[in-house]
Amino acid sequence: MPTKSPLIPIVDKTVAQHNALINARFSFVPLEMRLFISLLTRIEPGDEQFREHFVPMAEIIHERTGGSAYDEVKQMCNNITSRRLYIEKLIDTQQGTRKRSKKPDFEFIPLMAKAAYESDRGGVVASFNPLIMPYLLQLRESGNFTLAQLEQLNKLKSFYSYRIYWLLKEYATFKERTITIAQLRFLLDLQEGEYPRFNNLRTRILDKAQTEMQQTDMPFTYELQKQGKVVSEVKFLLAAPHNGEVMPTKSPLVEVPAWARTLAEIGVGERSLAVVHRQLEAGEYEVDYIAYVIRIVTNQFRKGKIKKPAGAIYKALIEKYLLVDYQQAKAAAGTKKRH
Repeated sequence: MPTKSPLIPIVDKTVAQHNALINARFSFVPLEMRLFISLLTRIEPGDEQFREHFVPMAEIIHERTGGSAYDEVKQMCNNITSRRLYIEKLIDTQQGTRKRSKKPDFEFIPLMAKAAYESDRGGVVASFNPLIMPYLLQLRESGNFTLAQLEQLNKLKSFYSYRIYWLLKEYATFKERTITIAQLRFLLDLQEGEYPRFNNLRTRILDKAQTEMQQTDMPFTYELQKQGKVVSEVKFLLAAPHNGEVMPTKSPLVEVPAWARTLAEIGVGERSLAVVHRQLEAGEYEVDYIAYVIRIVTNQFRKGKIKKPAGAIYKALIEKYLLVDYQQAKAAAGTKKRH
């Protein structure tokens, strides 16, 4: 049975993709992109298998309702089940995880196992193909993934803007990314004869993405690099995110909070620190919760219950599964002091 889903997805939901998926070759039309994003939001960090999900029409069709909209969704289900990813193979490691290769081989993998419109329920029942599980599930084990906020993704209307957003999000820490025109055409799945003149590609894709992403946490400018008179590369320059997405941990001009230094020393990465910073800013928990999580996970590590404390600490923070225990311990300590 499909799992139940809320009519409107949680706005601040964090979604993740393996970086190999971000750099795969595929394309969507807007309705397919919305279904893909809706399915991403339904993946939980602890999932080991893909589940079948129900996605209501409200998440797929934003502008209108009626017969033509339903017909488009039906056609979308037919089309997306034929979509294939051209994606690099991952290598199995001795630790049981999978990693990328310096000289990867690529293969075609069908994206979906199922996508069907159900008129009586007013939505789509869909699930991903199990072959792409390594690119979407258990990502913290591989460590080669990128996070994004659903609130930011929902600001994007064009599929090309969506793809460029993830390509730059992967490089947010480095503040820039250079992509050759050949690579860009590959990643965006542009066919031969599609936007043959660079000026058309620039107007329809680059400039449009720049406009749409200006309202997200990944605004950018770009520079064109030429070989002779021909544009050969695009150098994307990332502006400072509006919400502090990239949090510096090494700059001598920035006073790094003690909690960030402690987590960095344990092995929590810079991008993960940015997520923790955002949660603190949003008031999802207080700084003392971080110290509590570190203490609990460190004890578990010493007892041999976990192998990777950095990953376990990060998971406990973003999923907040120790928050109730922390609040109860804090309340108990307060009661003890009063007596």
